[in-house]
Amino acid sequence: MDKAENIVLFRSGSIVSSLLGAFGRSLKETRLTSLLGFLISSDPIAFSNFWNIDIPILQVSLESYHITSKEAGRSDIILKTKRGNIVIEAKVGHHNPLRQSQKYPAYKRILLTNHIPSTSDRKHRNIKYTNWDQLSKFLRDISKRKTNYINFLCNDIIKYMETHSMIQKKESVEIYAREINNEYTLNLFLKARIYGCYFQKSSKLAEALYFSPHFGKSIARNHPGVTAGISYIAKIEHIEVMDSWKDFIAAVKLIRGKVWLNSHKQYLDVIHREWNWKNRKLRSMLFLGEPRLVFNPAVKKNNLQKGKGWLSKRMFSFDELFAGWSK
Repeated sequence: MDKAENIVLFRSGSIVSSLLGAFGRSLKETRLTSLLGFLISSDPIAFSNFWNIDIPILQVSLESYHITSKEAGRSDIILKTKRGNIVIEAKVGHHNPLRQSQKYPAYKRILLTNHIPSTSDRKHRNIKYTNWDQLSKFLRDISKRKTNYINFLCNDIIKYMETHSMIQKKESVEIYAREINNEYTLNLFLKARIYGCYFQKSSKLAEALYFSPHFGKSIARNHPGVTAGISYIAKIEHIEVMDSWKDFIAAVKLIRGKVWLNSHKQYLDVIHREWNWKNRKLRSMLFLGEPRLVFNPAVKKNNLQKGKGWLSKRMFSFDELFAGWSK
């Protein structure tokens, strides 16, 4: 039988890398805690061992509504036991959810946050702080032991946290590098802060944090101040995938606005003329921050690869570029 082939999923023109990401680009605590609550209900013993809960979990409740004498609110996750409730409150940043958790009746509170608890925080009884990195290590561990949907969901939460920089990736992709060998793509990069290339499914471009062009010798000869090699680095602010000029312009208006589009139209009109948009092939368009001159003199290509042909490697770490620069 033919094996089913995975195809790329997009949301609003951007690649979706996780199930949670299919519900929207923004980071949402409720998405994380909802899936986490489902996982706890699926394997309560594993999570009890992780959080040192010494009594069986009888029920898991998401977004429970609480009314006290002073105010009302919703808890993230409630674990019901014979001894009473265990509240799990989550914050995706470094905020301390202690006060929030104390609004809800419970005999134990688990706080999921990257906040580093102070001495006074640790004085509270039956409070357990867990950071997102600790949770991800636990999820990686149980995903290795499970072969069913739990394995998939554990890895999906990890992908979601990596995408939103809540945890560090095992192999982070820092810099995406490509050749720039003509004047109009040079201007597109330096003056419009945009770079475009054909979409590649196997590329790790969606994970990259920065873009760095390699300028060819012909560009360097005709433009004073531009030297052959890698010299500029720009932060990747948005990556949009489209297959038509109309979709590209719509993305520009959404990200940069109509005023910016009108003032930079000359740089965009060139790629409208020079590139074949009628073939409807998918393109990855990078919307960049301000290009920064980082390497002067530029990093030479032969210090990063064997031979002087086209740039054969497209993903670099800062360490690799600095090592190539110092040769």
